[in-house]
Amino acid sequence: MRRSRGSVFLLSALYWLVARAVVFFFIFSLLLFLLYLLGNFQEFLDSTQILLIRLLKSSLLTEVFFGSLYLLLVFILRRQRRYVGRVILCCLATLTCFALLLTFSFLSAWFQL
Repeated sequence: MRRSRGSVFLLSALYWLVARAVVFFFIFSLLLFLLYLLGNFQEFLDSTQILLIRLLKSSLLTEVFFGSLYLLLVFILRRQRRYVGRVILCCLATLTCFALLLTFSFLSAWFQL
């Protein structure tokens, strides 16, 4: 099967965009998580904590989506040989965010938020 030049360019541009989205949402999720932890110690209002949990859950879900899409694009474009470190870090970030997403979903169900 032969790929046209336009589709390879489109996949490369999508790869570049998704790679940066993974980094952005991972850092954003970590900052929201740290803000949530800080809010527990500083006794933020309950409404603020609920807002942080909702933002964190949506950010984690987006990170898991983009992380999975990144891994799919790596294997479609066959770039795993050159960027093994990036692929490993993306797998770790995606698994970490997925674990946090499950934890906060459990907490939301537990507290009935």
